[in-house]
Amino acid sequence: MDEINLRQKFLLILIIVTVSRNAISYSEDVAQSFRGLFTRHSNKRLSSIQADFVSNVSLDVCTGECVAAARFQCKSFSYDSIRRSCFLYAVNLNDPDVRLVDVEGRDHYETSYLKQFARLPSHEVRLMTSQSISSISPEECARRCILETRFKCRGFNYEHVVGQPVRCLLVESSPATGSQAAMTNEATDFYQKETEGAISSFINYGMGMLRPTITSEVYQRSVRGVTADGCAQRCLDETTFDCLSFDYVHEDDNRQNICHLSQYIAANVQGLVVDSVNPRHNHFERIERFLNYFYATPYAVIQGNNMKTFTKVTPNRCARLCMEEDAFVCRSFDYTVVPEATCLLSSKTSRDVGGLDTASGHVHHFEMKPLLDCGGNLTEPEGGFASPNWPRNYAHHENCVWNITTSRNKVIELRFTHFDLGLQSSDECSDEDDRLVVTDSGYRPYCVKPNTKTVTTKTNSVRLQFLSNAEVDAQGFRAFYRAEWTCNMLLKESPGEFASPKWPENYPSGSRCTWRITAPEGQRVHIVFTSFALEHHALGHCNEKLDHVRILDGGTVGSSLIGLYCGSRPSFAVVSSGQDVLVQFSSDNDPQASRPGFHAKFVFEAMNGSISDKDSRFINIGEGVEASKWQGTEEEDTRVVGSLLSSEDLLSARDESTSNGFRSAMWAVVTCLLLLVGALAVALFLVIRHYRRKINGEMEKSVDEDDSYPMESMPLQSIESSFRKNQFNNRVDLTGGAEAVAASCTVTSRNEDVATTFEEEKLPSASTALMHPRPPPRLHRPQSSYGKYHEDNVKNINVEDKTQV
Repeated sequence: MDEINLRQKFLLILIIVTVSRNAISYSEDVAQSFRGLFTRHSNKRLSSIQADFVSNVSLDVCTGECVAAARFQCKSFSYDSIRRSCFLYAVNLNDPDVRLVDVEGRDHYETSYLKQFARLPSHEVRLMTSQSISSISPEECARRCILETRFKCRGFNYEHVVGQPVRCLLVESSPATGSQAAMTNEATDFYQKETEGAISSFINYGMGMLRPTITSEVYQRSVRGVTADGCAQRCLDETTFDCLSFDYVHEDDNRQNICHLSQYIAANVQGLVVDSVNPRHNHFERIERFLNYFYATPYAVIQGNNMKTFTKVTPNRCARLCMEEDAFVCRSFDYTVVPEATCLLSSKTSRDVGGLDTASGHVHHFEMKPLLDCGGNLTEPEGGFASPNWPRNYAHHENCVWNITTSRNKVIELRFTHFDLGLQSSDECSDEDDRLVVTDSGYRPYCVKPNTKTVTTKTNSVRLQFLSNAEVDAQGFRAFYRAEWTCNMLLKESPGEFASPKWPENYPSGSRCTWRITAPEGQRVHIVFTSFALEHHALGHCNEKLDHVRILDGGTVGSSLIGLYCGSRPSFAVVSSGQDVLVQFSSDNDPQASRPGFHAKFVFEAMNGSISDKDSRFINIGEGVEASKWQGTEEEDTRVVGSLLSSEDLLSARDESTSNGFRSAMWAVVTCLLLLVGALAVALFLVIRHYRRKINGEMEKSVDEDDSYPMESMPLQSIESSFRKNQFNNRVDLTGGAEAVAASCTVTSRNEDVATTFEEEKLPSASTALMHPRPPPRLHRPQSSYGKYHEDNVKNINVEDKTQV
């Protein structure tokens, strides 16, 4: 009877295993998620004998076979990429007398359950343990916690006391649940299982709290009586300030938990401090966008393997710098909180250097998570993707497809920080090579060449397929994409929009863009510039040698000019007279003159003003537009309508624009000079005429006065007063009658000064002048100053003259 029961159990196990194999085989997408539980060793196999063998399966299915193994505990497996064979093992490298052996075409995968835990060195959770196991590795302890079914294991303390066997202590509580704080203990490391809920968005830095500052309050809000997960949720939901961290106090003097929310992180306040009165508090910091791609290990460091250093950056900024590093493959970084918030990038991980060193200060280690996604649909305005298992080598027989789609009227710019698919044959896109195939919507597919840095699509949709063979592997690729505004495009239906490159960021120097907008027959184009900020031009006159927008009333470069626009302007509109408009944007090579640029929307309207409500489509009219389509017929390809601007047309437009601009500038300068000279001539003529009339009028007036009031009948005081007044105000002296005239007249223009002086010889006394009139003075060049002339005349009027009169 027992023998029958054993046979039945064995058959049941076989059925379960067979069903599980079939389930995994028909759902490789699910099996692919198991890759995160294993670490790959390229071109290696285990020296031990396998416990099971499965043939003609993919790598993902082999991974699932090891996870679902029921007859034995599968600790590792090897995969033959050439024969597509799977070798399952009941041992791993932690077992005695087991090592790796070099072999071509086979990769060995070790279980890595520790990836599912966050390690907190030199900390422990002091609660009654649910299970204690001695003399096992941290990897085995993590496996026990994950597979535990009698209670919900939330983590484990791993004791490594000198002189004693190591111990694995499984616990049902963790700081994330709020029931127990992580306390410091130099001989214990606490491993917290990946959490769920709001607390999973934070890193636990263990015992400590933000250092108080004198200038500002470190906490912006405090709440009592909430769990740690509730505190995390309040931080995520906070709207009055940007909550980046919180300190959680486990049961204060009133036996209440306290949640302190803050807009600061430890790097802002020179690290953490420990409250000696109540040390039951933990510090949590928010996992920002780029930190999501890294495993965090607080108070740990890789010694002596840093390749690039940055100071005064946040941990999130440091993570981004690591991801975008192109000089080497960055796999990890150390972050030092004090004294200068230092970021240390490295190409090594803890596995490469034999483990991490425990740091005594505020130093934390971050390692990049392997990117396991093999394809997907990407619709965000910007993002990134990489070959599977990045930043390590990709596996064999990969077939990954990414579909990237952005908003219409935009194109996709791909930027590769690294691109290495191994040795390539002379044939482009050969089936023998590992390759990344790019298919721009409606165009012939092509393969990305080695050492490629950027790829720009011609439409707003692109398909990328990565294929690897069974022979060799390589580092792979890391790419970032971004939706960019179109440049050199034909816009055919409304409503639509276009903008300068990289708007609303500053456009690059040396930009040349042309947009041709074509409306249906009988309609015109109405463009509204919603934002316009270009380089400022001197005197407010637009110069085509500097950054500008040129709008032509037609579809060719010879069309009449609507306007030339530059500088910063408020929103304005432009309406064409016909169905075509050509918009040209040009920026010079001065990067300091770069500005945000412009953004415009357009609609089609009938000649009577009604607006067309059709949707907009667009195609590229730049270089490569003449490339033959790889599928479809001319009738099906409705995107190519009307005449397109070829590369020669664009070049001709730029040359003509440059020459026209130079001629226009020269004519403008000549016109301004002529107008200036004419204005000066007119002004000089008016000034001379004014002073001539004034002098003649004064002279006639003086003569009239002399005729009416003879000098003989005037008192000497009146003669003397009249003399001084006329000499000072009019610079004309009529002493002694009209015949004795001494005057000085100066006429000045804007270009030169010309002075002509009527100089009188030394004048006689007043009585003598009256009795003996002299002829008019002769015209001489200036020989004496006006001051001397005035002084001589004053000396000739004395008291004796007064007696004689």
